[in-house]
Amino acid sequence: MAISGQHKSNINQSDDSIDYEVGFHRNALFLIIAGHKRLTENAVDYSNEEEPNVTGEIVRHTREYIEAPDAYEWTYQYAVHDDPPENDAIRMGKRRKKGDIIVERIQKGRHPRMRFEAKRLKRQGFSVGKYIGKEGLGEFIAGNYAADDDTAGMLGYVQSDDCDYWAMGISETLEKKKQEVGLIEGGRWQKAHFDDIDHCYKTRHNRPTIKRELLVYHLLLALHKTT
Repeated sequence: MAISGQHKSNINQSDDSIDYEVGFHRNALFLIIAGHKRLTENAVDYSNEEEPNVTGEIVRHTREYIEAPDAYEWTYQYAVHDDPPENDAIRMGKRRKKGDIIVERIQKGRHPRMRFEAKRLKRQGFSVGKYIGKEGLGEFIAGNYAADDDTAGMLGYVQSDDCDYWAMGISETLEKKKQEVGLIEGGRWQKAHFDDIDHCYKTRHNRPTIKRELLVYHLLLALHKTT
């Protein structure tokens, strides 16, 4: 996963600017990648680790990156939250659903947030079906997560094979189940062309229960050691 010194932020653009929104989501993805990079620099093998453990470690390393003296200057305006509850005016207290990660920009007024749901991708029991199923991508499609947002993120924790293998599998399965996942004709699986970000794709979905479309960025993160 490449992270170079050429990354630039669009944080000075107005809140209602399309360029600003794209810049914010790119920054959120970039921070997750920075945390993943720090995580995988050590000698630990995460190929058998449970999703909550991986998510907790990625969040920890992302926060460490934000607070590092050599981090980009714009990163101090961002916060990363692990296992945050969704406030949907229906469920309260411990009954609230919880996503996996939220990246938040700290600013005056409304704070932009990008919500991520993470799923393991491994041949032994952690299939594409679970990634796009009701407890994965399906949480967004049903409006359980990010009901007030137009953009969200899926994290695929690649624990076997490689990112290209799983990208193809997700793409093919989404196409087969395009009605089930509300895949929009012009929003089918395609590469998200961000500088410094590899293995990132995007899809667009209808959400009939809340009558709001959703752009989803799919970021695949390799977690097993290759020989």
